[in-house]
Amino acid sequence: MFQMSCHLSDSDNPNIVPKPRGNSPKVIATTLAILFILYIYIYQEEHDVIHMLKNSFFISFSSYMLKGICNFVEERWHHFQPRYGKNCCKLLKACFFEKTVFCIFVAVFIVLFTSFKLQDIVQIILGCCCFLIFYVAGFFGPTEVEISQICEMNKKNVAHGLAWSFYIGYLKKVLPRLENLIEAYHAEKDNSILRYKDTWKVHILIPLDCHIPDEISKEDANIHFFDNLPDTQLNVAGVMKRSYKHSVYEIFDESKRPHFCIVEYATPLVSLYEMSRDSQAAFSSQDRLEQTKLFYRTLKDILEDSKECRNLYRLVLLNDNKRGEDPHYLSKEIIKHLDQQITEEYSVEEEGQQLQHNFPTELSHVPKLMISNDNNSDLPRSLIA
Repeated sequence: MFQMSCHLSDSDNPNIVPKPRGNSPKVIATTLAILFILYIYIYQEEHDVIHMLKNSFFISFSSYMLKGICNFVEERWHHFQPRYGKNCCKLLKACFFEKTVFCIFVAVFIVLFTSFKLQDIVQIILGCCCFLIFYVAGFFGPTEVEISQICEMNKKNVAHGLAWSFYIGYLKKVLPRLENLIEAYHAEKDNSILRYKDTWKVHILIPLDCHIPDEISKEDANIHFFDNLPDTQLNVAGVMKRSYKHSVYEIFDESKRPHFCIVEYATPLVSLYEMSRDSQAAFSSQDRLEQTKLFYRTLKDILEDSKECRNLYRLVLLNDNKRGEDPHYLSKEIIKHLDQQITEEYSVEEEGQQLQHNFPTELSHVPKLMISNDNNSDLPRSLIA
């Protein structure tokens, strides 16, 4: 039987979970720079374009170097030992990009093989002064978009740490043992629930507002606690036989038919919720929402690449706006995922059976051994003939 790794696809919520940012700003900036240079080169023939380009390069490069020098002085005077361990290489890498070395060689080459007039030097100095004034005023500081992009690229968001902690500290330990726990439950208690093996998954609820109740049944009257699976006991971080358990819930649809599945909330979201309520954390509700979406996307990527957890989980992203409109939104959302899993399972199974029918398992005719004794011919002839 073919199985699929089931999770909530981004196509189901394209306007909720953001995708990673692309390189569009760099492409647009490069295009504009080329267009500006072409315009000047075509319509300003009476001026020395190369000379103006040289001055512009020195203004930009000198401004960048002055900014780095200002940061270097601050780090050298106040943070050299605690932050860099008195390592000058680390300090220089922190204040300047590695590509700066190439620009220095270009600047030295221009200085050695070209001449500068006093007017050029004054123009470069004034350009640097304007840059420093704007820099002090905060105009060249990173915007919210740039900060967010840097944090996402370097995996330095709160959500990244919470997602990896949730995976390594919990999911990676319990999910590979899930099937054995369900089989043990069937042997000891009741084998009439969780009958469909394709639904033997932990359904992880991820509400966008991070509101996580202690009892799921309080959120929806159609959800009732049924039983717990056998405990998983592991020795973790000095705690002997630490217990992990999963709860089975009975969920009723609109026709009052019962459905059984393993459901639990993503517990790291409690930290995001409490951080947004503590002024000391300086974590707004908007920050919480962005980090929750990033948590979902990061956890989804981690689990999709995990061989240990494959086909053992289901991420259920909950829209808090819909939850407020429908008192049974949670039960309907879980049942929708259960139906999707069964549909996906049997659709893939039918495709596999169709492929088997298209390829016969027996030979349609008796094979003939073909041999050729003609050195000038590439075509074999039948040995029987």
